Amino acid sequence: MAHPPLISPHLLGIACLVTALSLNAVKDGTAKILGDQYSPLMLIWVQMVFTSLVLIPIVWKKYGAAIILPRPLGPQILRGGLCILGVALFYWSLTFIPLTDTTAMVFIAPIVVTAASPLLLREKLGLHRTLAVFVGFVGMLVILRPDLGGERQGYFIGLVAGISLGLFYVANRRLAEIQPPLAAVTYTAMIGVVLLLPVLPFTWSAPRTEDLALISVFLVFATVGQIFLITAFLYTPASELAPFQYTQLVAATLFGMIVFDSLPDPVTWTGIALVVGAGLYIAYRESRSITLAER
Repeated sequence: MAHPPLISPHLLGIACLVTALSLNAVKDGTAKILGDQYSPLMLIWVQMVFTSLVLIPIVWKKYGAAIILPRPLGPQILRGGLCILGVALFYWSLTFIPLTDTTAMVFIAPIVVTAASPLLLREKLGLHRTLAVFVGFVGMLVILRPDLGGERQGYFIGLVAGISLGLFYVANRRLAEIQPPLAAVTYTAMIGVVLLLPVLPFTWSAPRTEDLALISVFLVFATVGQIFLITAFLYTPASELAPFQYTQLVAATLFGMIVFDSLPDPVTWTGIALVVGAGLYIAYRESRSITLAER
């Protein structure tokens, strides 16, 4: 008689997501440390090279050689470009402001997806989600406290990073039926390597021997985090995973507190609460809509 699994697939998916986002937070904190010595574009290029080298053989073996060439090429390049832009700006923002604050800024991305859904995804927005988008953007303004001076530059860079990643998520949804998730991640890495090649000579710095261990942690955590993230969506529906995406904010806060001895101020926490609350409400509404559609 077969023994029941030690953990249900649903919980396994959540565990994979929490692990992935925790690894991402440590990877981002490591990028902040490395950012004192290396440019954001160099860091993301090295990350994409490493990810490509790991994932291409896996995708080749699982799906065959024909899938390695991204198709349709134009939309794939656009999606890859949005991802590279978003991540590069995120790493750049880390050089100006604390890790938790930068992480909070990119959580505008799900709200951007919702705001753009009527135009780009032909989805109905509705009153409830419209209000959630409004609250989310108010939260962003609270975090930004725009005065265009000093560290504010970092917050605006983080905001553009979040918008870019939001549009990247929209592109993901448009292309979701064309290729499996593992191939999609591989395409993004491959395209990132090629797109960044022209600027690499101007941003490259020879890695110092004392930084090799930290660079290795950065690369391994980035790639393993992606693998856990893909695995999470194989076991658990996206609508059920959405509320747990804010694990990364918790992990980033802990990392920032332990490594950088920094915590957001009360006003920033207020803005974070508005953004997270809006994101959770959007996730709840989408989950509810899916449940009602399945009845």
